[in-house]
Amino acid sequence: MQQSETQASVLNDEQQQSGVLAAAPRSILFVTKAYEYGGAEKHLLTLLNRIKGSGLRISILCLAEDLYTERLDSGSAIQVIATNREPNSLFDWVRLFRKTHPDVVVFIYGWSWAFPWIAPIGAWLAGIPRRFSIQQLITPMGTNRGWVHGILRRLVGKLNLKMSASCFHSSIAVSDEMRNSLIRDFGFPAGRVKTIHNGASVSEYSPSEKNGADFREKHGLQADEFVLVCVARLAEQKGIEILLQGIAQASSNGVRCKCFIVGDGPLKEHLRMQSQELGLTGQVFFEGFREDIRPYLQAGSAFILTSYREGLPLSIAEALACGLPCVVTDVGGNAEAVTDNVNGLVIPAGSIVAVANAISFLSTHPVERSRMSQMARSVACEKFNIENCMTGIARVILN
Repeated sequence: MQQSETQASVLNDEQQQSGVLAAAPRSILFVTKAYEYGGAEKHLLTLLNRIKGSGLRISILCLAEDLYTERLDSGSAIQVIATNREPNSLFDWVRLFRKTHPDVVVFIYGWSWAFPWIAPIGAWLAGIPRRFSIQQLITPMGTNRGWVHGILRRLVGKLNLKMSASCFHSSIAVSDEMRNSLIRDFGFPAGRVKTIHNGASVSEYSPSEKNGADFREKHGLQADEFVLVCVARLAEQKGIEILLQGIAQASSNGVRCKCFIVGDGPLKEHLRMQSQELGLTGQVFFEGFREDIRPYLQAGSAFILTSYREGLPLSIAEALACGLPCVVTDVGGNAEAVTDNVNGLVIPAGSIVAVANAISFLSTHPVERSRMSQMARSVACEKFNIENCMTGIARVILN
């Protein structure tokens, strides 16, 4: 959808509801802080492609790595402001926002502590008329560094988010579970938090027997071989070590399974070594980061994500759109996308036995797996279509 159509739709809806047509924003600034390209960054690029053009000036302020310039269309009018120096004081934040002075500022929270509370307050003091946040992941309040440190961290974290929340006209949570946590645990005003699920393009991400067959032939896989796909950053929160142990246990029980792990991260070498120690060489393949994950999803038999914490990963929506039954842990918004024994399996986080049992069930029950595959695609089209997701976000931030 082009920006002019999206914005006109938004304004028409509001005009019908209130009888008053507010002035449309002319410029919008997205504030990001990320060191690696992942779901939150992909989500923002998708949004930018939906709202760019037709007189709306768009800028991205990168407080860490510039992960966008090389991925923007050539000749794009979107301005990227890259700096590796985050403002140190409230005055610095105010000065930054007065310099850019957009009509709308949107903070992209890839994790809860991405920005200090003085950042949104700085936008408010700078006179930015409309201020929003998109919340992708709740950082757990617990810690293993001692109870004193844990109490202080919880207090500071709660205060940080609560003071930030008071400066936002509205915040978007990517799952109901995240919305509930923001309200319950961090004092966000309920009326200012809206759930808009992450989604996938159901036209770009779709089942393809040909692509799947080509991938399997290229990688020496049999047509009927059970293949798991995991798309995740190789970091502690994703629980990949549990996945590896679950595969090893399933294999020891006679279950034949191969698994492609797509992603990069700080635990890459550690996980490779663990895979070798478990005897999974030739069974588990670490593919590294891939810009396009569709070949893996279209060739897979099932998708699996053994996370300890999540918001609502884009990878789940993309897997569902490709018709893959999804095995996910019952954390964050995962169970809002996957219904147990309907379009996948929902298992407890940290359970090696549950992972092994899920792999065993899906690999040995092709009829049930086929039924779940059909439901996966249906759920993606009905509930997680990216067009509906992006239209909803545009209604909030362009209002």
